[in-house]
Amino acid sequence: MNDSSDVEYCLVSKDLLEDRLISAKAKAMYALLCSYPVGTDRSIKVLAEKLGMRRELASRLITELEDYGYVERTRIRGPDGRHYITDYRIYPQSKL
Repeated sequence: MNDSSDVEYCLVSKDLLEDRLISAKAKAMYALLCSYPVGTDRSIKVLAEKLGMRRELASRLITELEDYGYVERTRIRGPDGRHYITDYRIYPQSKL
């Protein structure tokens, strides 16, 4: 039997799962975003690699989630002043 303290999981909004306007791939992206703690590298490159897709598709899926009010994306200038870090705010229900 597995020790439950070793199990890692995340909660995904039932509202999002049942939203027929959101594609299955966007729902997978949402679940992946939910699974990363704040402060973890959630760059498009990393997200795309985790889901086995091109960066362009990963970006479009996040845009889909933004368009329907489930995710907000904010670019923050990194410590070096030249590069940006993307911060995601994830909502359990659409903000629309």
